[in-house]
Amino acid sequence: MSLILKPEPSIRFTVPRKRRRRGYPVAVLVGLENKRAIFWNIFSNTIKAGAVKTWVDNEYNFFEDIVDELRPYIKQGIKTVILASEAKKKYEGFIGHIEKHQSWMLKGYELNRVSFQYIGGSGRDVDAVTELVNASGFSNKMRQAREGDIKLVISVLEKRLSSREGIETLMFSLNEVEEAVYGGRKVEYIITSQRFQERHRRRIQRLFQVAENKGIKTRVLPPDSPYIERVGQFGGLVCLLRIA
Repeated sequence: MSLILKPEPSIRFTVPRKRRRRGYPVAVLVGLENKRAIFWNIFSNTIKAGAVKTWVDNEYNFFEDIVDELRPYIKQGIKTVILASEAKKKYEGFIGHIEKHQSWMLKGYELNRVSFQYIGGSGRDVDAVTELVNASGFSNKMRQAREGDIKLVISVLEKRLSSREGIETLMFSLNEVEEAVYGGRKVEYIITSQRFQERHRRRIQRLFQVAENKGIKTRVLPPDSPYIERVGQFGGLVCLLRIA
């Protein structure tokens, strides 16, 4: 099941009648309901239904199931998580669990940190998510979370640019990045602008697919990103190698 998401500032989407491009992944929405967590995959053009986690034994195991479901997203570089609930206590309970048992998601290595945002409302089904996404505050929540996530990546980039050792872990050529990923080098993160992605659609699509299969984080920056100009100074593509 998928929903079509139209461009900001007025976000409106409907159930599609025919196959359309889903766009690139930008976030995951988790609806915290009564002993259930419903996942929704948010792409730049669509929103698709994901997994459903159900409370079985206790709250600890329930929250850990949610964390385990989020791990693949984080490995792919999707670290923007919107938590929707009609009762903010559910959100606070989950964040409290993260702070106590999974603090790496908030305070660990910069490129692994997750940006959590709360939004009041239900994510239980298509109709509820439609109403939620079309609400006036959703776009701002999405923008805040995305900017917080990519800000961490850019800060790592700037630190590496300030030293010879750091610069040696950076690549800005598509040919070099392809060679590194396909050749099995320890690539950690790949950032590209949406314009660069569109100019090299097939190559970027294949590159990102192979990268994500290897656990490499990827991110496409939309034209309105505050960091698009900085990435554009490097030609629209930045690759960070893992530091041993």
